[in-house]
Amino acid sequence: MFLSCLLFFFLGNYKKGERVAGCVHGGLDHEFGIRGAFSEYVVQEASLVFRYPSTMSPEAVVTLPLVSITAALGSTSVGQCAIQLAKSIGCFVITTASSARHDYLKGLGADVCFDYKDPYVVSKIRQAAKDHLAYAFDCISEKEATRQVCAALTASNSQLCTVLPFIASEIPPHIKEHRVLMYTMFGNERNLFGKHYKAKSEDKKFAEKFYKLVSNVLLPEGLLKPNRVTKIPGGLNGVEEGFKRMMENKVAAEKLVYTIAETNSQNDCRWICCRKICSKGASY
Repeated sequence: MFLSCLLFFFLGNYKKGERVAGCVHGGLDHEFGIRGAFSEYVVQEASLVFRYPSTMSPEAVVTLPLVSITAALGSTSVGQCAIQLAKSIGCFVITTASSARHDYLKGLGADVCFDYKDPYVVSKIRQAAKDHLAYAFDCISEKEATRQVCAALTASNSQLCTVLPFIASEIPPHIKEHRVLMYTMFGNERNLFGKHYKAKSEDKKFAEKFYKLVSNVLLPEGLLKPNRVTKIPGGLNGVEEGFKRMMENKVAAEKLVYTIAETNSQNDCRWICCRKICSKGASY
């Protein structure tokens, strides 16, 4: 997902000159009046933004609005936020990631880290949780990852949060799945992933309250830190370079950030996601 779906602006119920951040739908959908976000100026309701301290750079803060409201693999952007939020309310946090990221994740609040490639990772998680793990947040939600999470959840009435749909018949009866879809935070109906989602006013109210918490508590008290970032120059013209780095496995536990204003409008960026950008023929 492009980070241009995030925004900065200075309007609404805020004083002139205050720095705020928020999130809008990044794509264009005429059916529901969605204008997209690939521009220097976008519009969002004032209740769906949050203040951020002057000590934080825009490039760092831009990593927060989407992943924090969405909050297995702890080194994902959503995983990093989930670790911090869970720790802020007193949870004992067990996470999985490449062993090279363990020290970093422990610095964010993880109590125990396991290598997700370890063939005994499930049994080690169960041992660390004393065979009574009751809550899990699967930030990957691919089939095998979700199966492993389900295997680790042994407590009766366990709760599993996923970010992508999973085969309902494969969820054990003692586990209740909760799917997170951040787009419902806008309070409007949406057609996404081949499914129609009705407007949920309660999700918007939650987002408004959560962003107030981010503004007034989580950021000022240092309970929530942005992802590590690498800024790639050239605006949208630099997106292809970002894809190459990802395909070469050079991006981990960080966000690639682009500044829209740096885009050279003389170049054709409209179809950059559809062009083949490597000799293997992969398209994005």
